[in-house]
Amino acid sequence: MTYKITWDMTPNAMNNINYIIQNNGVPNTIIEVGVYEGHTTFTMSDTYSQYNTNLKIYGIDPHVGSIEILEDPETLHNNFMYNMNECKQKNVEYIRKYSEDGLIDLINRGVKAEFIYIDGDHTSSTVITDLVLCWKLLVTGGIILCDDTGDWKYTDKNGTSSAQMSPRLAVESFIQCNWHKLEIIRIPNMGQTAFRKIC
Repeated sequence: MTYKITWDMTPNAMNNINYIIQNNGVPNTIIEVGVYEGHTTFTMSDTYSQYNTNLKIYGIDPHVGSIEILEDPETLHNNFMYNMNECKQKNVEYIRKYSEDGLIDLINRGVKAEFIYIDGDHTSSTVITDLVLCWKLLVTGGIILCDDTGDWKYTDKNGTSSAQMSPRLAVESFIQCNWHKLEIIRIPNMGQTAFRKIC
């Protein structure tokens, strides 16, 4: 399969995703917050559909400019749509909305997921909102994986590295608030954080 990918972000993410799936089984439903060009999205579709023909993936991304993204957002969107057309599984539903709106739509539709990958807007205020909404979509026993949480000083394209620009602030706050409802999962790449909903 030939996809249009200008920046291969998949290896680190896929190492952790594969580790989680291998140890917990292929989910029926995956939600991905922040799809960029869809490399992770369609790699998951191509890989895991071999083991679960009922797999459904919801990909949420507004594909608009931000202080984090250097690339032209419309080019990223066009590449994603090209890749979606190339993906033979046809099990990806694209939601072109800001994550809050897209996640609320899924909640209202009654969607439940066994695995959620959060790699959208990296400002801590947005990440905490994503986590709260994703928690509502996650089944008991399901797993959330959050990207770029290893460093307190995440730096955006302007060189800003405040705590408020760090996903880690949001993830650690969410974990502390829900400590009795989750368990941390140790994963190969500790630049990400994974946890399971236990109640």
